[in-house]
Amino acid sequence: MNSRTLIAAAVLGLGALMASPQVPAQGFYMGASVGTTDADDGSVIPDLIDSGSVDGKDSGFKIFGGYAFTQSLALEFAYLDLGKISYSGTFGGLPVTGGQIETTAFNFSAVGTLPLNPSFSLFAKAGVLFWDAKARDTTGGTPFSASDDGSDLSLGLGATYHFNKNLGLRAEWEQFDAGDGISLLSVGAVYKF
Repeated sequence: MNSRTLIAAAVLGLGALMASPQVPAQGFYMGASVGTTDADDGSVIPDLIDSGSVDGKDSGFKIFGGYAFTQSLALEFAYLDLGKISYSGTFGGLPVTGGQIETTAFNFSAVGTLPLNPSFSLFAKAGVLFWDAKARDTTGGTPFSASDDGSDLSLGLGATYHFNKNLGLRAEWEQFDAGDGISLLSVGAVYKF
């Protein structure tokens, strides 16, 4: 094959990808994503340890669904598992070992979407996160547990590649003000009804 044939084949292939069916403007959608979480150390220190080490990185996931009122505006609901924060050190002079904080949440967001072509779109979201965190450790040889909850701001940015009018691949970064801050970078599938 000569270079003109290869270029023509590449242009036709790219044109076929760009000409995929238009995603429906309205309707329900659902999906699931997995990724990595990163929590700020401040959510542990000084509440559970005076000094020591904190590992705020873990895996997380979410299950989400929503309704698109137009091609540009949707409301979305999600359940999130924001992973575990591990910690150890001292508190009041006593050794703290095996510390973990597990955070789960429900998130409600307004989602604004900017379609760049029939197959690819960018989106931004803002909402409210209702979170619940449970801590467990051993302090001075005695088991300790505590819990906290609250509601805070959530923000996100992402992109979706639509394989067809129903199925897409979604990548996004979200920041939650739960505790002192947790982020989730995830990739998943979205299905539009």
